[in-house]
Amino acid sequence: MGREEFIEQLYRSMYAPLLRYARYALEGDEGLAEEAVQEAFATAWRRVEVLMDSPNPQGWMMETLKHVIQATRRSRDKARWAAQATEKAGEVAATDEENLDTIYGDLVGQEAYELLKAYALEHQSVEELARARGISREACKKQLQRARKKLKKYFEKY
Repeated sequence: MGREEFIEQLYRSMYAPLLRYARYALEGDEGLAEEAVQEAFATAWRRVEVLMDSPNPQGWMMETLKHVIQATRRSRDKARWAAQATEKAGEVAATDEENLDTIYGDLVGQEAYELLKAYALEHQSVEELARARGISREACKKQLQRARKKLKKYFEKY
């Protein structure tokens, strides 16, 4: 019997039981189960000599499927963890921004802090900031200069 006939016969006899096992192991996810079984057969094709020499080809296929399922679970779990971490990072960023507002607003004064924040983080120009505050361009530049000086003085202490 040649390689192709061997794999084809194994596929016909093992596909259904392997798919049932994969469905159960992957919590009923039909798509993932089918992919896992197909990956197990792809591995069998790549290692057909080893499989043909095995005293228990059905057992070999089952063990291969178990390894594929473990890898699938790890990938799925990593994706879930990444999604959760991204969600939590957004929450932390919002909390951190609130904390920064409190800390630095107290250091240079809330109005000066808002001005610095708009200039440095929101990339607003001096002209935009002056117009929004109803002050001259020169007055806005001077307020920015004073706020930076206060902040720099604070950081030089610590």
